[in-house]
Amino acid sequence: MSDYKFIKGQFTEAELEKAIIELFQAENYEYTNGNNLDRKFDEILLKDDLKDFLYKRYANENLSETETAKIINRLEHINSAPLYIGNRNAFRLINDGFDLQRDNVRSVALHVDYIDFDEPENNKFRVINQYSVQGGRLRRPDLLVFINGIPIAIFEFKSAINEETNIYDAWEQICIRYCRDIPNLMKYAFLSVISDGANTKMGSIFTPYAYYY
Repeated sequence: MSDYKFIKGQFTEAELEKAIIELFQAENYEYTNGNNLDRKFDEILLKDDLKDFLYKRYANENLSETETAKIINRLEHINSAPLYIGNRNAFRLINDGFDLQRDNVRSVALHVDYIDFDEPENNKFRVINQYSVQGGRLRRPDLLVFINGIPIAIFEFKSAINEETNIYDAWEQICIRYCRDIPNLMKYAFLSVISDGANTKMGSIFTPYAYYY
């Protein structure tokens, strides 16, 4: 990994973003440039990643295409308005899973998980930049972390080179503009990270700036 030294006023947002991506790659996250993905901007989930996880995890259950679609739709169709309720419902579903009624009504319901918490190596970890999202407006967060095709964390960076912006502006970008304009993405974003290289803080997308840690 590159030896970045983030001294205030001596790096750009692009350099910081690149360094953070390399940190994720060192932890075996797969890096993808969002411009290289074949998707519509209003499509949020990486369905191929999610399908791959489901087919591997439930290989012995012989999930049908209909059942797989039901699992994905259950997550995809969570209402994003009001955003707090949508985010809470997505969090509960992803953390707790749900019982899927099988196509064969005589079969016992299958408990479905979207993330394997017991064996993390079974999950698909991906970090993506340049991921445009169409909502009320077209927005492009600096960085997103996906697990099994679900964007569970959002990052926003600001450079100390530009004296007119600071880490508070990164908080505003996530917690005000993105929450307002692209709730279809933000309903899945459970963690929010803001950084200027020298200072990095984390909270939820609803955390007031003063309480970012």
